[in-house]
Amino acid sequence: MKIFLKIIFVILICGCSKEIEITSIDQIPGKWQWGYTCGDIDTSYVCVYSSALHWATIDFTSDGKYIERHNDTIFLQTNYTLTKIDDSWGTLILENPAENRPIAIMNHQLLITRGSSIDSYMKMQ
Repeated sequence: MKIFLKIIFVILICGCSKEIEITSIDQIPGKWQWGYTCGDIDTSYVCVYSSALHWATIDFTSDGKYIERHNDTIFLQTNYTLTKIDDSWGTLILENPAENRPIAIMNHQLLITRGSSIDSYMKMQ
């Protein structure tokens, strides 16, 4: 039974859809699904993964709207700007609350730094 649950968990994390190739910050506008968050908690490095009961998405609209949802409930809605350092590195600038978050594109994932944690997102079709 444990093996069956592990297989289901891997399928939920990896998804059944084809991976969308993301190679540049210019490709950020669209909808992104949270995969995991890793960071320091006390003296340990911990990762938390999305699941059927705990998931999130971010919509980056082409007109500069940032809509973050946790389990289909809007958690944060504001305007955003992207500052590009190069194709893979930049800064996500949120208007309200005023916040700058370093971002990176690596292995077709969007990585967003929030304090001492890093969130990983995959683009949805």
